[in-house]
Amino acid sequence: MPLAPGVSHCTHCGATVGTLFSEAAAPTPSAKEKRHRGATEHADFHYRIEKAQERANNSVILALSSFVCPFLGFFLGVAAIVLGAMAARSLKAHQIEDGRGSALAGLIIGVLGLIAQAAYVVYVVKSGKLPFIG
Repeated sequence: MPLAPGVSHCTHCGATVGTLFSEAAAPTPSAKEKRHRGATEHADFHYRIEKAQERANNSVILALSSFVCPFLGFFLGVAAIVLGAMAARSLKAHQIEDGRGSALAGLIIGVLGLIAQAAYVVYVVKSGKLPFIG
């Protein structure tokens, strides 16, 4: 009987068709693959740490920018808080001290930037002077 593509057992007689792989038997890596995997894991660890430190620095920059840009500062402050939290969590998980201060500073300054933006909105609403409207 003709078989449909991708079928491993015949529906008519139950015979096994094609090659079957055992899910229990895992392929064993060669010595070269083991060395390569170790180097890759080491490089990946350093890349993750470098990326977390970069996020911490960007968090501080965005947090400081949130004070300067009216209304856009809300988004910059939230981005600073998110990046600072991600960086702090990653650095703490790997027990790296370098960059955790920048991450914490980005978090704190980001929150202060959001408070400043909220105060600016309250001031604009109370005074009735909407910016950019002549």
